[in-house]
Amino acid sequence: MSKLRFPCEIKNGKMTLLNRNEFDKVISTLSGEYYIEIKETGVRSATQNNYYWSIVTLLGNELGYTEQEMHSTIKTHFNVQSTKTLSTKEFAIFIEKLIRWSAVELNIVIPDTKTLLRSS
Repeated sequence: MSKLRFPCEIKNGKMTLLNRNEFDKVISTLSGEYYIEIKETGVRSATQNNYYWSIVTLLGNELGYTEQEMHSTIKTHFNVQSTKTLSTKEFAIFIEKLIRWSAVELNIVIPDTKTLLRSS
């Protein structure tokens, strides 16, 4: 079995899974003994995530895709299994590639973070 990863946030000694439904779905299929490892990941920031999904929405609207279809298309194009576990640096590089691809290949200019998030 491959390693399972579930992003979480810890505040004031309490852990919150960021995608509890996915966690519960996977856990319901398991049986046996496991251990949980907590590792600081430096995963993408909330601002990066909001900007990414604003880009996904913009591109989806321009190209006639739903958000999930556009997200899937982007992951396939850039050969990314999941954006959930990318570090802030990896996610920044991914977004830059996405912006460049959008401009060059799709002829769609992506506004900067502040402009796009303000208009969402």
